[in-house]
Amino acid sequence: MSHSDLYAEVDRSAYTNALAKCSPITKTFFALSVLVLSVSAQSIIVPIIVFIICTVLLLGLAKVKAHLYLDLFVYPTFMVILSCIFIALFFGFGEPLIEIPLPWTTWSIFKSGISMSVNTFFRVEGALSCLFFLVLTTSITDLSLILRRVHVPKVLVEMSLLIYRYIFVLLEVSEKMMTAQKLRLGGGGWMKRIRGLALLASNLFIRTLEQGERTFVAMSARGYDGTIHVLEDFPKPRKAVLAAIVLFDVFLVVAIFLTLNIGVI
Repeated sequence: MSHSDLYAEVDRSAYTNALAKCSPITKTFFALSVLVLSVSAQSIIVPIIVFIICTVLLLGLAKVKAHLYLDLFVYPTFMVILSCIFIALFFGFGEPLIEIPLPWTTWSIFKSGISMSVNTFFRVEGALSCLFFLVLTTSITDLSLILRRVHVPKVLVEMSLLIYRYIFVLLEVSEKMMTAQKLRLGGGGWMKRIRGLALLASNLFIRTLEQGERTFVAMSARGYDGTIHVLEDFPKPRKAVLAAIVLFDVFLVVAIFLTLNIGVI
């Protein structure tokens, strides 16, 4: 799946999933609370619980496509694995687990470094599942309304809306330009690829300026007065659901304290 198709699927899922009509306040409260607890945990048990719960809610309750959920994990998980390998090999303290003699020094791999890398991996994966739960079940319009209600500056909210909207436009235009270059044999050899990438970047910058000017003219013609108005019509959060989320958060807090001394190795 190409990048533009992936982002389009994410946006489509936010509007069409089974939880799309639920209160965005409830979904945001759940996602942010369990994200904080997942990152705060010192063992891998709580992040694993968070990952399982968020995955079950997304695939089972929200009816999000499994392949879309997995595609979102590919790139961040790859980067996390590389970072965790680096942590395991070059960080740590105490008595070395493995010592590798080198001509100029001794390379030591510590038990604490391996434990730190494993904990980091699961905490990040748990946090990613919370983030994807929010992204795949809540539209950017609902999120902007929540930001306005918590008194985030208006200019930041509107910039976020415009940037999010034109990420898709930018990806679509760049993909079309890259396809046009390939059809004209612009990718044969390293020098041609470098020259083609430079031309792509320069033309994309010009297209971006032109699209920005057209967007401003179109918004002004439709009565834009400095504020992007959206329909504030979403259901109120249900007290029973909020209470269930609080109980689940309390359970995670208790689990964090009970697993403080549980190590990986």
